[in-house]
Formats: sequence, C-alpha cells, structure tokens
Amino acid sequence: MLEELPTVADAANADQGEAHPDIWDFYTCTTASEAASLTLKLAWKLNRFTPISWEALPYAQGALMRALDDFVARKLSVSILCKLVENLDTTFNIRLNRVPEPESLSKLKEPWMGNLWNNCDWCDDSWSHENRPALVEEAQRVARMLREALNARAE
Repeated sequence: MLEELPTVADAANADQGEAHPDIWDFYTCTTASEAASLTLKLAWKLNRFTPISWEALPYAQGALMRALDDFVARKLSVSILCKLVENLDTTFNIRLNRVPEPESLSKLKEPWMGNLWNNCDWCDDSWSHENRPALVEEAQRVARMLREALNARAE
C-alpha cells in the first residue's frame, strides 16, 4: 500500500490542478499509521470529512460490501472480516449511537450489517470458511442487501 501513495498523490495533484501543501508528505511517508493520519488530515482539510460521522456511512457500506465479496471469494480471512465488522459496529452503533442518523441515509429495511456482529462474536484464529458456514451465508446475504441499497441510492 505504501508504494502506491505517490501514485495517489499524483492523481490528487492532477485532479485538483494544483497541489495542496500537505500532499507532498505522501511522497515521504514510510508507515501505514502515518499514511492513515495524513489521509484523514487531508480529507478533513479539503472536504471537512471524517470517517466517524453519518456522512461516512455510504462509504462504510461500500467498503463492507467489497470486503464481504472478497470474504466469500476467500480472499479475506474470517478474522480480518470480523475485525472490520467490530470496527464498523464500534463506529456506527456505539460511537454515533446518540447522534441522530439523517433520514436521507435510512434507506434499508433492516440493520445494514445484518447479523454479522453476532456471527463474528468470539472469533479467533481457529475460525475458517469451512467451520463457519453461517457466517459465509450471512456475508452473502448482507452483500446482496448492501448492493441493492447502494444501487437504489445511486438512482
């Protein structure tokens, strides 16, 4: 991922027509945590965007849908998927639980993560696609639901 940062910086420079002063830090970034910090700082400065907000929900849903597709295709392990589900649950169901969700985002008939959290509860390194068929089935179901919702939102 770090080796791709100069390409991202080049694309951002080309898209904006001029370089934001902070974009140059991407060319010398050496760690993933530094890259994450720089990305968040730039997202806030350019767009007032923060991932811990209801405005980030469509992006989180899209990221989860892609992760579920990768999981079903066995490109993503159970433990990595379950860590993502835990992080999304913490962000949207715990940290934002007292912030009203805008009506414009409430398009789903059921919770957007389905029953993934319960299927991931107590996940450990012994879990696999083979010994957690209920998780695989729920991943397929939630991916379909998210795909339909995101397609409907785009129309």
